[in-house]
Amino acid sequence: MELIAIILMILVGGGVAVITMFAIALTQRNVESTNLANGAPDRSRLASSILFHLLLLGGLSADEAMRDVRRRAGLASPVTGGIDIMNWGNRFAQLATREQREWLLETAVQLLAGRGAPLPLRQYTALLDLSFALGFQTDALARLRDQYGFEYIDHAKDGRPREADRAGGAAALFVRQPADIGPLLRLLGIEGPASRQAIISAYRKLAAQYHPDRVFGQPQDVQSQAAARFIEITQAYETLLVLYPD
Repeated sequence: MELIAIILMILVGGGVAVITMFAIALTQRNVESTNLANGAPDRSRLASSILFHLLLLGGLSADEAMRDVRRRAGLASPVTGGIDIMNWGNRFAQLATREQREWLLETAVQLLAGRGAPLPLRQYTALLDLSFALGFQTDALARLRDQYGFEYIDHAKDGRPREADRAGGAAALFVRQPADIGPLLRLLGIEGPASRQAIISAYRKLAAQYHPDRVFGQPQDVQSQAAARFIEITQAYETLLVLYPD
């Protein structure tokens, strides 16, 4: 009888354990579903969706972009289309360590640079948005651009002589010499002594005015003029941030 009682106790205990585990799993699944419904997907899904959207901006089909996210970035989470890069980058930054944020930005650059063609302006500005959202400035993006050797379509080059670019645009922007500081500061509307924070503030104000998204859908000449101005101030900003590290 004692043996039977012990066996029954074991069976009952095992059943309770199974039921408890099932209840915990169900609760976790409900919590995850609720989070997704409330717009709070996990870090992996945020990263997948950001990379997917960046690739779409370069002209890839959804299938091609998904394949790159899966195979080249190693992410298997579901993606959400039509996202705002800045908002989703901010949400990723809130959940991630610095190392994870650096990984996402570098992975984005690797995916886009690996296509072997200059990035469309809208794709490059989305990278800028992601860099800001992750807590970095564009000097980080400029260094990655130099490391992985990619360029972006520069509409402003058609409006200035080739010698205005170092090596015709082949050299990294941040290697300009300090002698260029005065004209670069004036491009951002800064007169007199400058600081890193003043440079950042001036750039953000101008970037908000000339960002391609602000003129998207307007006449082509308006878009071209805004693109040229945006690239000009971005190049000045990238260079100045390196010259004003603190």
